[in-house]
Amino acid sequence: MSMLNIDPSNLSLSLALGLSLGLSGCQNLPKQPHLPESQNLSARVNALYQQNSTLKSEHSDNENNQDNPNGSAIDNTDLVSAISEQNNIHPDLSGYHPIVTGANAFAARSILTEMATRNIDVQYYIWHDDQVGHLLLKDLWKAAERGVIVRLLLDDFNSNAKLDQQLLRFASHPNIAVRIVNPLMHRKFQMLNFVTGLPRINRRMHNKSMIFDKQITIIGGRNIGNEYLSNDQNSQFADLDVLLIGKVVADIDNSFTSYWSAPIAFDIETLVTLDKGATSDFLAGLDKLDEDEKNNSRSSLAVYKTAIADSSIDTDLVNKRVPFRWTDMQFLSDDVGKLTKSVPANTNLVHQLRTLLGSPSKKLTIISSYFVPTKYGVSTLVQLADSGVDIKILTNSFDATDVTAVHSGYSQWRPALLRAGIKIYELKSTASEEKRGNKLWKARNQSSTSLHTKTFAIDDHQVFIGSYNVDPRSANINTEMGVIINDDELARQLHQALSDNLLSQAYEVKLMDNDQLQWHTVENEEKVIYNSEPRVGMSDHIWLTIMSWLPIDWLL
Repeated sequence: MSMLNIDPSNLSLSLALGLSLGLSGCQNLPKQPHLPESQNLSARVNALYQQNSTLKSEHSDNENNQDNPNGSAIDNTDLVSAISEQNNIHPDLSGYHPIVTGANAFAARSILTEMATRNIDVQYYIWHDDQVGHLLLKDLWKAAERGVIVRLLLDDFNSNAKLDQQLLRFASHPNIAVRIVNPLMHRKFQMLNFVTGLPRINRRMHNKSMIFDKQITIIGGRNIGNEYLSNDQNSQFADLDVLLIGKVVADIDNSFTSYWSAPIAFDIETLVTLDKGATSDFLAGLDKLDEDEKNNSRSSLAVYKTAIADSSIDTDLVNKRVPFRWTDMQFLSDDVGKLTKSVPANTNLVHQLRTLLGSPSKKLTIISSYFVPTKYGVSTLVQLADSGVDIKILTNSFDATDVTAVHSGYSQWRPALLRAGIKIYELKSTASEEKRGNKLWKARNQSSTSLHTKTFAIDDHQVFIGSYNVDPRSANINTEMGVIINDDELARQLHQALSDNLLSQAYEVKLMDNDQLQWHTVENEEKVIYNSEPRVGMSDHIWLTIMSWLPIDWLL
């Protein structure tokens, strides 16, 4: 089965690709992707840990408190000591702790940035030029000011001219480097890239991670933006991250290094120049942090302040109170060469998943924001169901999805899946914390909620969490990453999550004897049945039908 992802802003790109492949031409990217300054920064990171390793071997009691010549402390901090102590107890295992709410996801990233003393490596598909984007850039800048080396690696498809200027100012710090993966050549008139850069720019880096002092990392489904981290007033993504320590962190760090050093990752300075008359002062350019926030007055950013004030992750980590569950894990990621089609398809993450997970024998639970199973995937799922595997799926309802075309690539397969006995749940756009559904995807109470989680559980032991949805784009086009967590308890929680207890936040889709679909849910504590797809008007239905006829599943 094809297990993989798309994010909303990829849709226009995908459709443009499908309609205009013949228009693609040559683009000239800079000949030298990595400037001496950023290469030197990476060399400093390597030297820092080599020197630290030498000092550890010479002074096993860690009593020294020396600093390296570049200004970053190389002695064991309270954080590193606390994590190292736990790692030493479980030398062959990894510890994980789920991060469920957007507020906690923001607080963890911000506080760990403040706690880091050596280096921070950051890799994201989306980094919005909004409040939370500015807040976290400011946190990283402050870390650099105290000597921490910061490397920020971003995909380029969600960039814009204003963000370019912000990143250029950010990269001006001597302890910071910014690289852009698979960049668009036309920075200010981006639509030109669809004519001159296809199909190259259709392939995107969808990976998401932050690594602090090579000791602790956050990975999962969340990008950096208000809608992902609980401060968007119009829409909110329900998502899941994991905080990781132990053996698996080194594998994630190695993956970052391979992407960072790839020739397809370009220093921001090779692509962008500062606009004439624009400020070169990074802090002055943080216009999303308004004056009342800077003066500690009440503002729209209060939710982020509250998230940090309510979090105790710093003291909990230092005092070893974070309830990490220790188990065997495998880190999986696509080779960066997937973006240039320079590696064989059998190296893709989806093939790694098939090898490591095999075929379910009892249970399969899939939670995927963009679920496009394709004809082959449906056939595989039906065969599994016919063999006795209990299969449950949670994805977005039409009203909750932010990509109509993706819904068309999913909805046409519902009857075949239901006929095989597979259970399907669709998250409602009105899902909120006020409705007591399962804790893994509850979101803040606001106008619209959309599922963005990417996880699945197989049988009674294995769970995947990462950036990867069940769709052809994640399988074959974008690069993805994630971890397989071997834990009976986590698998049990995910399997049990999809049940009637979810009906206050989701519809269960059922197939009637006449082959018509029904949507069962709970509203105002009463059971409700819809005989037509909720919140789908006639024009929506026509559009979904037309989209389902188009041969575009491979792009979704």
